[in-house]
Amino acid sequence: MPVSNPMTNFVPGLAHLYYNFYVYHQTITLPDQRKLGFALYGPASGAPLLYFHGSPSSRLEPLLLQEFGHNLEALLLRAHVRLIAVDRPGMGLSTFNPDGSFLSFADDVAILAHQLFLDQCPVLSWSGGGPYALAVAHRCPELISKVAIIAGISRYFDAPVFRQMGINKWYFRMAKFSPWLLQRTLGVLCSKKLTRPIPERLTGFPHIDYELIRDVKHLNALANLTYKEACRNGTTGAVYEARLYCREFGFPIADIRQTVHYWWGNLDSSVSVIHAETIEKEISSAIMHYRNGEGHLSMFQKGFPEALQIFLNKSAVTAS
Repeated sequence: MPVSNPMTNFVPGLAHLYYNFYVYHQTITLPDQRKLGFALYGPASGAPLLYFHGSPSSRLEPLLLQEFGHNLEALLLRAHVRLIAVDRPGMGLSTFNPDGSFLSFADDVAILAHQLFLDQCPVLSWSGGGPYALAVAHRCPELISKVAIIAGISRYFDAPVFRQMGINKWYFRMAKFSPWLLQRTLGVLCSKKLTRPIPERLTGFPHIDYELIRDVKHLNALANLTYKEACRNGTTGAVYEARLYCREFGFPIADIRQTVHYWWGNLDSSVSVIHAETIEKEISSAIMHYRNGEGHLSMFQKGFPEALQIFLNKSAVTAS
């Protein structure tokens, strides 16, 4: 799946800057004239791997791994993977879809795959990308070969889910009951640059996650790559998506036949154990990767390289 670079005559520094912008700011036009944004990472000749970000977030989310101590391009080069990270409707470069659903996004991805000449590939997701990975596996079984979900949502937010949620429950409650207030809140957050660390007790994160964003530089990177980029054209898409998680998904995940790998850390305060239990109970092909002492951010940091190995069969795969 080659990506051409028309700036071959530029000086190396400018060519590098342009190439980064070029591969991180890709779009296609869908049949209804909406734009679908995506970013490309890794070697152009690598095996394709779809990536679905958290919420609210963007196609730039994989760059967080740089802040968490990884060299993303080196990881992908070693694995020979071409990562295709897709913006969801109303976030990043993608046009808002007022009739959007988990399954309609799967249809958008199928069009993207066709335009990129993808016959079959796996999908990887983190956090809020979980339902979308499940949706595309359900909707497009001929396209999706395997699924990997790192600390991802697997069921809609009913009362049992809300009871187990941490501080992020207020974000989704606001979306459900006062979407106008969440739009205003996100607007304010996106206009501010963080100049000092947030006290650990206010984040709701376990210590292992807080250590990854204790430094203001890393905290601002998290903000810039996720919710600020998601809301670059307004907050409507992010709020609409937050409300989607409070409704039935629209498809039975038990019908998914591909192998589904799922990682979850027992210190995760953002996505509770009920989501891991749902995957284990509902999907017969599920392979669970439970990790003691890991949180939400740290599981992403450690689960991403593990997922690359599994997709390429470079390590023994065992349930744990």
